[in-house]
Amino acid sequence: QREYGDYMSADLAWKIQDCLPLGATQVPIILGSDKTPVTRTTGGLEMHPIFITIGNLDSEVRSKATLRAWRCITYMPIAKFCVHPDYQTIFQARLWHKCVDLVCANLKLAAKTGCFMTDPSKLIRYAFTPLVAHVCDLPEACMIATVSKNASPLTMALQENFGDGVLYPPRTGQHTLQLICEISKTIDVWDLDKFQKAAKVVNLSGVHMPYWRDWMFACPSVFLAGEILHTCLKFFADHPLNWTKEVVGKPELDARFITQHKRVGTRHFTKGITHVNQMTGREHRDIQRTIVASIAGAAPPRFIRALRALIEFIYLAQNPVHSADTLLSMTQALSDFHAFKDAIIEAKVRRGKKGSKEDFFIPKLELLQSFRGTVERLGTLMQFSADMTERLLITHCKDLFVQ
Repeated sequence: QREYGDYMSADLAWKIQDCLPLGATQVPIILGSDKTPVTRTTGGLEMHPIFITIGNLDSEVRSKATLRAWRCITYMPIAKFCVHPDYQTIFQARLWHKCVDLVCANLKLAAKTGCFMTDPSKLIRYAFTPLVAHVCDLPEACMIATVSKNASPLTMALQENFGDGVLYPPRTGQHTLQLICEISKTIDVWDLDKFQKAAKVVNLSGVHMPYWRDWMFACPSVFLAGEILHTCLKFFADHPLNWTKEVVGKPELDARFITQHKRVGTRHFTKGITHVNQMTGREHRDIQRTIVASIAGAAPPRFIRALRALIEFIYLAQNPVHSADTLLSMTQALSDFHAFKDAIIEAKVRRGKKGSKEDFFIPKLELLQSFRGTVERLGTLMQFSADMTERLLITHCKDLFVQ
């Protein structure tokens, strides 16, 4: 069977190569960005760096901070504009896209016309630099795709479709640019009130010049790759784990984790899991390993089956090498969750600010539908996890500020 591993083993690499001149070399660009606070208590100071690496490097090399495969290319300005609060977000988003546009100008030119580079063997290569991935969390993905919060940055799904368990058509960059162009024909882009209202009607944010608009081969529905840390692990902590706390009860859930036997390969939570306010992705993984067995007999069987299917999906999504069989198993696990998710509603553990909810309007749940397509186009998802960029935020922002 065909195996999907690094970027070069997936479909997009070969599709792009077919469009390049004979003998040309790809230098796939992978960007990573995130906003982070650098003051611990007061001050509210934030930094927003952008990091870069290339897909020619092995994913194991890119995933180790000590090997320094990533470089910080810019620190984005975080401005507070003297305008009405309704326009603050759109100004900041437009500024962000303009800055990335300037920083990546040479990369976009090289992606279109190519440039000559020297490889490690000192041979001159005719290289092209397509954007293949941008690692970020969901709010930033929406900003990059220039869509509103109630729309998916990857597909045409809207808020009311997030829990359908259906893969909707991709939200291509061409479609987004066409909508922006149609609005711009009748409304001045700097008439913010009218332009923003018209953009919201078609589920856009109001950014008129996204940085990827003239980047050859770049499409947000492709380069906004599935991201394990936020889309899977953080999603698990925010939703399935909270559902489990509600259905089992916090004291009972803690007691079941505390009384587990200590054994090699699994973490023992000596004080339980409900008292921890902040957890890392590693702790989320540790909880997932034993939570299904821990709640056996304390939760409805269909609830356990739904939880088990979701954890199975998250586990399979982290596979370092995929095949047709593993992709089928991953898709089936997600289908099983949607088949049994009604048990979560019946248990009345899906809660919001106004009490129990009877819907699954969860943006990250909709993103899981795109994982299989991302693996087939870009390769395994673990190479695009935000674990590395989170580590780089510490070394390039927080540590520097403390020093």
